[in-house]
Amino acid sequence: MTIGSLIGIFSVPLTGALSDRWGRRRVYRIGSVFLLLYSFPAWWMLTLGNHALAIAVIAVGIGFGVNVMLGPQCAMLPEMFGNRHRYLGVAMAREISAVLAGGLAGVLVAYLIAVSGGNWVLLAIYMTVLALITTACTFLVPETLRRDLTRLDDAVRVSRDEAGEGVSSTTVTIRTVEW
Repeated sequence: MTIGSLIGIFSVPLTGALSDRWGRRRVYRIGSVFLLLYSFPAWWMLTLGNHALAIAVIAVGIGFGVNVMLGPQCAMLPEMFGNRHRYLGVAMAREISAVLAGGLAGVLVAYLIAVSGGNWVLLAIYMTVLALITTACTFLVPETLRRDLTRLDDAVRVSRDEAGEGVSSTTVTIRTVEW
C-alpha cells in the first residue's frame, strides 16, 4: 500500500491536471475501466504465492487504479454541489460510499472466502461488479469541468456558458435545491 501511495504522489496530480483538460468524467472513467480490466488478473496473481508480485499487484491497483480516479474526484465532487451546501454534499458522498464500498468490503470478502473455500474468482467478480457500477456512473454523472463554484444550485448538467472543449454544450438543465 505504501508503494501505491508513493505512485499516487505523481498519479493524483497528473490525472487531476488531465481532468482539467479532458474532463472529469473521462479521466475518472479511465481509472474505473483500468480496475475493471485489472480485477481478474490481479486476483489471480495474488494467489500465486509470490510476495514481490503481490506487492506489485497491490501497488499498481492503488497507484494507477484508485489514484487515477482520485485526481479528478477531488475537483469533481465539490463542483457537483452548489456553494449553499457543498460541504455537506461532498462529505455525505465520500463517507457513505466509504462505508458501503470500503468499510463493508472486508466483511464481505471474508464471507466470500469462507463460502468459496478460498477461491479467488468470487473476489474478482466482486471487484469487477464494483468497477462496473463505477464505470456506469461515469456515464450518468454530469461533467463539471469549468463549472462556476459560486453558483448556489447543484450541477445536474453543465450550462452552455460552462461548456467547452470536452464538455457537451447541449445540456442546460440545472436543479435548484431549496431548504
